[in-house]
Amino acid sequence: QGHKMILSATSKSGKSFALIELAYAIAEGMNWLGHRCTQGKVMYINMEIDEPSFMNRVKAVYDAYGMDTGIHAENFVEWTPRGYGRTLSKRVQPIIRRLKGNGYIAVIIDPLYKVLEGDENSNSDIARLVSYFDKIARETGCAVIYAHHYAKGFMGDRSSIDRGAGAG
Repeated sequence: QGHKMILSATSKSGKSFALIELAYAIAEGMNWLGHRCTQGKVMYINMEIDEPSFMNRVKAVYDAYGMDTGIHAENFVEWTPRGYGRTLSKRVQPIIRRLKGNGYIAVIIDPLYKVLEGDENSNSDIARLVSYFDKIARETGCAVIYAHHYAKGFMGDRSSIDRGAGAG
């Protein structure tokens, strides 16, 4: 809590499903990738797909764990501002207002490119974006978790730490 985490992988590799599983694990206080999550309230900011499709994905994850809904389903809060075209600089204060003082311990922003202002290859543009994540973490105490895609092209010549697209 109070820090950032990035999940980066190739296109269509299941990043969103992995993050939904993480949100579920936080909401229920369960394991994610072999690590016990502190139970608490998590907001999933879904920027990419429509709300019914997102909820179908959530249901698929819950079904995979053998649950109709989570025992602590109220801890998993979804927000779909998809299609409103606002970058993170315009969303940071509304996000902080929704999180602060409402018991959240984590926020997931999926995906990164939907909130980016500028060029993902620009170090200064990415630094500005990440400073907004720091602001959210600092002012709310939440973990800020976000999805990012790998750069296109042959990955074999790159170290795993350098596979994220652009300066990100």
